[in-house]
Amino acid sequence: MPAETPSMAVEMVSPPAKKMSLNPKFLTAALIILGIALLTYKFGPWLVPAVVNGKPVTRFEMWARMEKSYGAQTLDDLVNEKVLDYAIASSGVKVDPAKVEEQMKSLESQFESVGGLDEALVQRGLTRAELEKQVSTQLGVEEILKDKVTSTDEELQAEFAKNADTLYKDKKFEDVKEEVALSLKDAKLRDAFLKWFAEVKESAKVKNFEL
Repeated sequence: MPAETPSMAVEMVSPPAKKMSLNPKFLTAALIILGIALLTYKFGPWLVPAVVNGKPVTRFEMWARMEKSYGAQTLDDLVNEKVLDYAIASSGVKVDPAKVEEQMKSLESQFESVGGLDEALVQRGLTRAELEKQVSTQLGVEEILKDKVTSTDEELQAEFAKNADTLYKDKKFEDVKEEVALSLKDAKLRDAFLKWFAEVKESAKVKNFEL
């Protein structure tokens, strides 16, 4: 009997090769699990912000709860912002960056005695850039509605008389005229804005889909 060569020996003891067949569903599930594992390894704290007794609280769960609780209001706020931005841009009003900077400096001065503007922004969950955007928007609205917020001297006198026993008690009209004018301007601006924005939003093409 001829001696077996190494290749013959391997052939005799090795089982015949079988063609491997993978179930597509199994392969898909495996890839998903692998993907989640890799993402969790790389972005662990981002995907799983907390673990309770070994069970993860995923960010997807958190988002779902937040959307259920605040989704409608948040969506409405975002829609209003978009409508307002479009209305200001369409009006042709250009807000001077210098005026925005002036307002920011005024706010910094107002908050200086209570920890500073940056601290106040942190407490309100806002960034300086977001505040600057709000200031710019407010200035744009004021420019659009400026003809609706002017007051005559008679209106200022009437406003002073209405609050003479409360806000302006023991004060003379001439001494608080600027304060009265600012207060009346704010009230008129608020009323004019609500009416104007209602008209703007009604004419806007807004499509809301179910959350």
